[in-house]
Amino acid sequence: MLNELPKKEKVRKPDTKWRHFWRVQKVCLLRSVTPCMMYLFMSLIALALQALAADVEVHEVVLGSVCIACGAAFNAHLAFNYGKMHFDSYLTGCLHRQNVRMGIVSGGDHRPEQEYRPWKGFLIGFYVGIPVLIFGTLAIFPATWDWAEVVLDMFAAWAILPIQWYRGIVWAGTDDWAYPPVSGGWSLLLILLPVIVTGVFYIVGAYAEKRKKEAESRRTEEVNSVMKGKKK
Repeated sequence: MLNELPKKEKVRKPDTKWRHFWRVQKVCLLRSVTPCMMYLFMSLIALALQALAADVEVHEVVLGSVCIACGAAFNAHLAFNYGKMHFDSYLTGCLHRQNVRMGIVSGGDHRPEQEYRPWKGFLIGFYVGIPVLIFGTLAIFPATWDWAEVVLDMFAAWAILPIQWYRGIVWAGTDDWAYPPVSGGWSLLLILLPVIVTGVFYIVGAYAEKRKKEAESRRTEEVNSVMKGKKK
């Protein structure tokens, strides 16, 4: 059996400003996929609960709100871990840049686009809300509101359900309107949910990692101090 030839590693192109910009967008977009799936999963549960009743009822709204809150909780947990990972990458980047200034060639495959920046969490949250931005805008117009809301129900129910609950409570029993009294475009406001949750917990995660590294550094210094004292 012939030995397999070693695979050639893809050479990374130089990190220009334009390439760095698009690489950052790619990283943030990929990080938004899992939170988006968590919101989707919990939204489907909320939709299933809503289908059990013909009219909007209090318990349905409460249970649906709990589902949306659970999606936000998963989002917060993921954003917290993203912040920790990116801050660790930031520290690695600082070391690389320090070595470059000193003329030392650093090993490893460090990617600057994965470094922590406070605004990246908000950008990830924005990407989570992209379906709401697109179809929430279409839901503003009478010609497209019905199918736009159907798509929102399928992929971003966490944003459109509160609007539909409001309609069902205030205009109970009305289902023959040509255009709803409260436009589905109000769902655009709900994009703030993933943006704020992701942005805040991303920063909190980075801060937690910073405190952890500082504590580890202090312990190392204390151990070194004790060892030096013993040698004397």
